[in-house]
Amino acid sequence: MIRTQHRIAAIAAGTVLAVALAGCTSAVQQAGAGSATGKPVNGGTLQIVQAADIQPASFFSQNNPNFSVLRTVFNSLVSYDHKDIKPQPELAKSWKVSPDGRQITFSLRDDVTFHDGRAMTADDVIASINTVKRPEVGSQTKHIANAITDMTAPDPHTVVITFDKAMSNMMDLFLMMPIIDGTDVAGLLSGKNMNGTGPFTVKSYSPGQGIDLVKYEKYWKKDLPHLDGVKITVVRDSQSMLSSLKAGQSQLAMDLAPLDASTLKGQAGYDLIESDAHDSVQYIASNVTVPLLSDKRVRQAMSYAIDRERILKQVDGGIGSVTSLPWAKSSPAYDSTKVDHFARDIAKAKDLLNQAGATGKSVKIFYDAGFQPNVGIASIVQFDLTEAGLKPELVPLQASDFLDRLRNGGFDGMFLSGHGFGQLNPATLIKGSFPFNADKNASSFVSDDYKALANEVWLSSGALSKSTLDKVNDYLLDQQFVSDLVLSTHTFAISSKLKGVDETMLDYIDLDQAYLTK
Repeated sequence: MIRTQHRIAAIAAGTVLAVALAGCTSAVQQAGAGSATGKPVNGGTLQIVQAADIQPASFFSQNNPNFSVLRTVFNSLVSYDHKDIKPQPELAKSWKVSPDGRQITFSLRDDVTFHDGRAMTADDVIASINTVKRPEVGSQTKHIANAITDMTAPDPHTVVITFDKAMSNMMDLFLMMPIIDGTDVAGLLSGKNMNGTGPFTVKSYSPGQGIDLVKYEKYWKKDLPHLDGVKITVVRDSQSMLSSLKAGQSQLAMDLAPLDASTLKGQAGYDLIESDAHDSVQYIASNVTVPLLSDKRVRQAMSYAIDRERILKQVDGGIGSVTSLPWAKSSPAYDSTKVDHFARDIAKAKDLLNQAGATGKSVKIFYDAGFQPNVGIASIVQFDLTEAGLKPELVPLQASDFLDRLRNGGFDGMFLSGHGFGQLNPATLIKGSFPFNADKNASSFVSDDYKALANEVWLSSGALSKSTLDKVNDYLLDQQFVSDLVLSTHTFAISSKLKGVDETMLDYIDLDQAYLTK
């Protein structure tokens, strides 16, 4: 899971873009690898390097820097099968949904303890959901949590959750939400007390530098984990991370720049493991309250002008595929006949700009300049929009400033980033993802028609109909407040000494079965 392409994208949109390199094995395939003796080598400390520090205040949203800790320190109620995206037991051993779809009853495991030794109970599940509901806590599944009208705990290992309506993506909340220690939520969000139920417990955390984890001896999965510990170090320069991996100082590198990751391809002693979520999409979006960008013809023109193939080749190393839609290929909303809708057509772009009276107008393009691929994409977009007849001005920002504006609609122009959630229920993307949220999004795009479509998907019972998803796709293509560019996937760059690495369908690293060989 090298989160290679847009560090800030993941912070905001729930994912970051990365290169899926040819010749990679899947995490599931690699997880089954064994040592020369066929037995895991226990002990040892896994050294991980990543580009950004963890952010405990954002543990309830899909934030890229947290991918190394959300499944190592915590667990969720359910996991998803990677083949059919069906929920599987984790902290919840079973569940039952009422006939009307408005109530779910979870039966919890009775052998789970937090790292401080306290037993996990239904009260902790309720506290976790209430944390998601907090206005100041970001979560792409908040719309699901806010639909909950009642929560009860008939006994310590049963929780009954009632919603005001049935919805198609209810289980996505229970996949994404870590179960936290309900007695100290403030300590968790401040990073002072990360008390989870996962395979590793926090030994020490130095903000801006890294975090040390040690094996939790009473982990509820018998005889796991194999590793004694995990040390995560923040190394903000991709080349330095690559050097660390090659020198044997680390065994897993996250957030490598795509071209740095590509240098490992085929090299003995390293593995590049491709995530099978295929949920990373690069995009450029428009603040539609800016007069120039309020005209959808201008937004369409810019989408036609951008050379997606060039971005794929020069920034992504040719790995991935161009797209005009936000969905992973596994999504029921994916439509192969529409993904090339905005294939580059500079003549059509110029014509649309002329129709809108926009030729020669200036437009700002904001991006996080702290990660080199963003710089490359911004440069290509600037060239393409200039050729179409606009006057684009690049505005590089620091990551924190970019994130703040992304969350609060503070761009007076266009902005480059990335998003995920295309691999989950389509309702989660159009009701929760920051770029697409029909209720409030980073583009300040407000439309009763869009809200109605989003609710039609969200409140659908049973399988989503093709006609409904067609309407959503056609609407997104027509409005173009978000222009998707390249569909990619996450990868891990690891030493071949590291075995058993896996991942969740949210691309959180799973080290339950991981071990080091000599």
